[in-house]
Amino acid sequence: MITVSVLDDLTATRRAEVMAAIAAIETAERPVPARSFRALAEAPMRQIVEQVLAVSGRVLVSSGSGYLSGYDDSIAARLADEGVGVLKAEDRAVLTLLVLLSVAMPRAERRIPADAPWSRGEPVLRDRLKDSRVPDGVIDAALRRLRDARIIQIGPQGLSPGAQFDRLTPAAAVGIFEELILLAEPHGPLASQIRGRRAARGASTSRISA
Repeated sequence: MITVSVLDDLTATRRAEVMAAIAAIETAERPVPARSFRALAEAPMRQIVEQVLAVSGRVLVSSGSGYLSGYDDSIAARLADEGVGVLKAEDRAVLTLLVLLSVAMPRAERRIPADAPWSRGEPVLRDRLKDSRVPDGVIDAALRRLRDARIIQIGPQGLSPGAQFDRLTPAAAVGIFEELILLAEPHGPLASQIRGRRAARGASTSRISA
């Protein structure tokens, strides 16, 4: 196993530094500053962290000046196909409303930088979500579940995306952005480009599989 061979080549001190960094990025609420761990601050050590994570289908996710861990995109897709970790339909609907109001619209209006983390959103009042067609009771139940899973956070000023959004890989973040475009403007030029790229990727995958 790569974990054994890589770690065995390290001194006991370096091995402990790698494992401490991994423990931190796997459990932290917010990105762990690189300066907090030598195994994150130094590129050669960081590569070892990535190799150890890869054994369990995890990847190192860079967020600002810090790091977290997340699932490899292919592993995440496989788990979703198997129904593992998939949100209930009503939870997805409520989360979509929140992300639209908290992140997508403020970005479109340039109140939030386009390259800001997805966890950076403008707080949204609960009552604003209830202006939608989703029943109030469904919204309240979904918000409780999303909060417990740290997918959203509830502060004194309202609701916004939570800590789990900091664990998105670049590809996952792009996927969310594309889905919001397809939802908000399904017949626009950007939506057409997104569908075209996805169709091309699907065709390419089919040729490789064949």
